Amino acid sequence: MCGIIAITTRKKTNVSKMITSGLKRLEYRGYDSVGIATINEGQIQIMKDAGTIDQVTRKYPFETLQGSTGIGHTRWATHGPPTKINAHPHADCSNSLMVVHNGIIDNYLSLRKELKKQGHIFTSETDTEVLAHLIEEEFKSEEGPDAVIRAFKKALAKIEGTYAITLIHTADPTKIFLARKDSPLVIGVQDDTKFAASDIPAFLEYTKNAIVLKNGEVATLTPEAVYIEKNGFRVQPKPFIVSWTAESAQKSGYPHFMLKEIHEQPIALQNTLSVNINAIEEATKQIFEADKIILLAAGTSYHAALTGYYQFQRLLSKKPIYPIIASEYDTYQQLVDENTCILAVSQSGETLDVMKGLTSARKAGAKIISIANVIDSSIPRLSKVSLYTKAGPEIGVAATKTHTTQVALLARLALQLEYSLEGWLEKEFSSIISNFSAEVPSIARAVITQNELKSKQLAAHISNQNHSYFLARGRNLPIAMEGALKLKEISYIHAEAFPAGESKHGPIAIVEPNFPVFVISPKDETGKKMLSNSEEMKARGGYIVSITHKDQEVVKRSDQSFLIPESSSHLVTPISYVIPLQMISYYAAVHRGFDPDKPKNLAKTVTVE
Repeated sequence: MCGIIAITTRKKTNVSKMITSGLKRLEYRGYDSVGIATINEGQIQIMKDAGTIDQVTRKYPFETLQGSTGIGHTRWATHGPPTKINAHPHADCSNSLMVVHNGIIDNYLSLRKELKKQGHIFTSETDTEVLAHLIEEEFKSEEGPDAVIRAFKKALAKIEGTYAITLIHTADPTKIFLARKDSPLVIGVQDDTKFAASDIPAFLEYTKNAIVLKNGEVATLTPEAVYIEKNGFRVQPKPFIVSWTAESAQKSGYPHFMLKEIHEQPIALQNTLSVNINAIEEATKQIFEADKIILLAAGTSYHAALTGYYQFQRLLSKKPIYPIIASEYDTYQQLVDENTCILAVSQSGETLDVMKGLTSARKAGAKIISIANVIDSSIPRLSKVSLYTKAGPEIGVAATKTHTTQVALLARLALQLEYSLEGWLEKEFSSIISNFSAEVPSIARAVITQNELKSKQLAAHISNQNHSYFLARGRNLPIAMEGALKLKEISYIHAEAFPAGESKHGPIAIVEPNFPVFVISPKDETGKKMLSNSEEMKARGGYIVSITHKDQEVVKRSDQSFLIPESSSHLVTPISYVIPLQMISYYAAVHRGFDPDKPKNLAKTVTVE
């Protein structure tokens, strides 16, 4: 889940400054340690240490490193603690090459043992360092102008696991060598400069021309050209133009990316609901033709998928539908056959647990529909039908606009299903879609405007608490689950979500005076029971915070209430009701002195199992 950037250029400039800038844009992927290496006059130069980019660059002036070819890395630790020796890049014994790596080398222990027998000296505890020594060993038997790439490919053949690898070598000082298996790598193309990075924002200020490196591909970048091959055969790259602007990946005056991205939700929702109608219709067809449906996702995306489950279950009551957490896919894989439709939801399109499940499902003959925010990422490429949210770049680790746009796109798919089932007239359906597409961003904007100050005030009130509950019933449960996840992942206040009726079976035991209890209570069939459950919590001293519509009885019994504008469709509720919970979590983190963009131990894109 680390961030990689590599640059080679003919320009008379030190790439160290460009690499440092790119790493700042990738820090959401990991911030345990950071380092860069360049080649200058045939020699490797390196600076690295544990800590964030700002912390490390105060000690080591990255931008003073000379050279026109270099690599950089910001780390989320998997093997070995975040220390200077474990920070990337990693060198071979002769200091003639440097590698950075995202992923996990499964057989690194056996490779390390063998390389030690051959005389290699290791200086770190990481699995990545094995790559450097393995390439060094293979290079010993190679000669000629292509010696580095041949040695690189021989080394790749010996490793097992997942990887995005970037290599520089003094034998080819103007080239960058890349390889990818299950971890993302994107190439940026400019006339006399080439980039490789884990994510597009790293090079977006320099170029919008990009190529996604695919699984099993190996690439060589020179300042002038991109060479890609797979299984020994040349691959013709397929560039695309990134629609985001460089400014959209910046804070634009907001103190944190997360707050900026919360405020971007109205436009992100509006853009997302301008759908590819052909893709929506094809997805609908695949769902109807399947005997059973599986919704597969992880983390926040799972909460969006769970919302979709409740929507589809209402419409397809005779068809088995299973919402599955991706890391638990193996438990359910016996359900999957050629009559199964899998709907995979992933912000990045690179979530490894989801990819593993889809790879297995494809072998069983399942049809795959995907929802992702990154065009041509791995999960859409595994899919028969690809649907895209149009949230733009999301830098904050805690998902906000990508979550609500996922929910909106699932709701739009549910409406398409309902149109086919109910036999609406086309004109009637067009009016429903038009109203829904206008109402969603409008209500989202109103929720932010009307509730931000109250969110900030409530966050200050609860910021000294160590525990909290989020209660809901039925189709509103995913809202509570997402609210609890947001609060604990960035403010570190322990938060749990429950079906409200379950609160009596254990959770209520630890409720005491001022214990925050968030009650999700729209004006629907769950209202009376939710009122009863909130009264039970209040009787034990709970501090009741209701998320509800106006004129609801629960408002009178709450210590604080967040009033959500009413909508014409229940499909809007899981979008509008989650936004105040995002804002409360953000302000709670800030009030407690934590950086909401960089929660400890977390990374934006989970590319390890």
